[in-house]
Amino acid sequence: MNNEDSRLRIVKLLEPSICLSCRHASIATVEMTNGVSRRMLHCKRLDCDNWQTEEVEEHPVSIQDID
Repeated sequence: MNNEDSRLRIVKLLEPSICLSCRHASIATVEMTNGVSRRMLHCKRLDCDNWQTEEVEEHPVSIQDID
């Protein structure tokens, strides 16, 4: 994801179990700025009510959805 218009960020999920059945969510491998890769939920819905933003030290660099 090298598109300047896209913003990758880590958010806090209010009810993670809701995301498991959501059609806008998928499991992804996320590469962080420090080079570490982690598995996370990737939300493709930018206006979801199930998460809230918060400032975190870690920042994602790229996302690879797991098929």
